[in-house]
Amino acid sequence: MEVIISDNFIQKELAKIMRFSDDRFMKYLFKFYPDLRLYLCQLLLDDPTLEYVDIQNVERATKKYKGKFPINDFVGRISEDCIINIEVQNNGVYEEEYDRFRAYGMFLLTEQYTAGDEYQGVGKVIQIIINTSGGLETLNHYKQHLEVMDMKYRQVIKEDKLTTIIYNTKYLQEERDMAKELSELDQFMYLMHNNELHSYSKPSKKLQQIKEAHAMYLASEAERFGYYKELVDEVYDRQKLSRAKREGREEGKKEREKEGRYNGKKSILQRLLLNKYKVNLDKELAECTEQRIDDILEVYLNNGTLEEIKEMIK
Repeated sequence: MEVIISDNFIQKELAKIMRFSDDRFMKYLFKFYPDLRLYLCQLLLDDPTLEYVDIQNVERATKKYKGKFPINDFVGRISEDCIINIEVQNNGVYEEEYDRFRAYGMFLLTEQYTAGDEYQGVGKVIQIIINTSGGLETLNHYKQHLEVMDMKYRQVIKEDKLTTIIYNTKYLQEERDMAKELSELDQFMYLMHNNELHSYSKPSKKLQQIKEAHAMYLASEAERFGYYKELVDEVYDRQKLSRAKREGREEGKKEREKEGRYNGKKSILQRLLLNKYKVNLDKELAECTEQRIDDILEVYLNNGTLEEIKEMIK
């Protein structure tokens, strides 16, 4: 069955990529902003004395779990005997996701064994999951700290080396007074969930820097190319018209494919121009051919000026 891509769908996909909680931005932030990486780990661990966070790797594929390659968003070392793993989950933490997260954590433990360390040299793993959506019924609080417990004696097994902390951001407004100043941690979680700063709180210098880093991320050449590639290639390929280019397809379907591709590129360009130059050129772009849209995108990706782009639209 052929699927036609609507402008509404494209706008939703763009909105996902432009969120602060998007995986790509978080990996960018942890990789290129070491001071903010340390700041966020201090916030998430509630440990302002934390002195360093060394990247182990920003994204890693491990062994397959249920046929899938688990991906760790960020893995860092915060001391000689402690590793931190931070994951952002925008589609909810349900049974499969929870099992996979636990598998990630166990992998980080067993990886230390396979590296040849003595048992006493195996460090603790603290796993932090920022969940901006729904999930299991038992994940019904803003912050949940999970450790192994002896249920009969209600005793935490302190020797267990894997700790999981889950921030369920949708419960933030239920457990905090939104009409009052929020803590820095809560402000960050508010930003992750709502894609904007909390209006009743004065953001710290570091939170402002995160916002500035996000603007840089959106404007950087690599990420601009990412928009174009992911939303013209990935979005189109992913919901792709179900292989509608096979032999024998009606000419009308080919025309609809062409129109969908054109509208997708135009929507991407509109959002990019609005984000970088703060101008709305929707009416002007409506008169452009697909080739002209491609040409303008090329100029944009090569740091063309607004004047150059306007001249091309004429």
